[in-house]
Amino acid sequence: MEEITIRYWSPHGRQEETKFRCDDKKIDLMMRAARKVDLSNLRRCTELVTLNLANNMLEELDLSPLSDSQTLVEIRLENNHLPSLDLWPLSSCKALTRLNLTQNRLPALDVTPVLTNSYILLDSSVVISSDNILRYIFSTNELAERLLLIRSDRAPWTAPPVLMWVSYETLAKKMGWSAIRERIFVVLDRITKNDWYSIQRGLLIGFGMEELAGFDGDPSKLLEHTDESMDYETARRVIFDSAVELLDEQITNNGPTLFLDAEAMKETRASKLIVKIVEARKREIENATVLTKGSTSLMNSLWLTHYGYRILEALGVGMRHFGVAIEGIKQSLGEIGLSLKTLEVDSLEAVDVEDSVVCTQSMRNFVFNQIEKAYL
Repeated sequence: MEEITIRYWSPHGRQEETKFRCDDKKIDLMMRAARKVDLSNLRRCTELVTLNLANNMLEELDLSPLSDSQTLVEIRLENNHLPSLDLWPLSSCKALTRLNLTQNRLPALDVTPVLTNSYILLDSSVVISSDNILRYIFSTNELAERLLLIRSDRAPWTAPPVLMWVSYETLAKKMGWSAIRERIFVVLDRITKNDWYSIQRGLLIGFGMEELAGFDGDPSKLLEHTDESMDYETARRVIFDSAVELLDEQITNNGPTLFLDAEAMKETRASKLIVKIVEARKREIENATVLTKGSTSLMNSLWLTHYGYRILEALGVGMRHFGVAIEGIKQSLGEIGLSLKTLEVDSLEAVDVEDSVVCTQSMRNFVFNQIEKAYL
């Protein structure tokens, strides 16, 4: 079988090398006292599963030779001297699930390219950042499972990890629109339809467009009219206008108005949506029906409406409520000139009432997950 050679250098500059087979599933260079290693020949290892460079003295590392690996599952880099590390070459390594980067000299790390599929061990002193597009993908508990922090005394870090969510305006000060666009599409390529609503929210807020962050569809459509030749401000204007047009279509088709900020739209090009939004929000309540059985009310449909969401959140009402809260909800809606229909049923599970808002399962999942996190 064909062999490859991996070269590495000691702290004194002496070059060493070791050979592996191209079909080896594990490349182990642990404890070689290596200050630098050349991984370029790993491009020929098409079955590589584990790369172990732990317990060396690495001061730099280029991971780009791994960029095409579709079998790589684990990388071990613990106990080295790395002052920085670029994880973006790993963005196409969709099988990668484990990264151990503890006991290095990393002051900060951008985990965006690997966060959606990998579990990452890090020193608790590392400042962790991610592009804002991933801000609403994971709960605090889910992030704690993915980012396993270790204290300097090697004990587990018990506090939830803190991520710095980086806006695209901040990134634009360091790189051009072409690079930002590429980063966004790397993330979009990794997600499923189940995450569309969460992704669009993080994406639009990342562009400083929180007032529009209620688009319920394929987030790639927001970038459909951008191209690599644009500068950041031009691309941002194009994305804003695309979001407005997509929301216009969404509202026309009885789609959701949840999380749209009509007040903030007044001085923007989105102002043309305001009248439609106001009318749609009234229609949402007029067409909504809350199922009741005795003193129990099912609030699912109401949570998907703008006014329902705000009132239920203010009253601390969850997906189901036991008691007379429905009368308080009716009163609150009545104060703004709206009436709410209720339907007494024999079983809350047996009756299927169509929602007054036409929305994707992705949006439903996002809204209901938000509620459950707040009211469990």
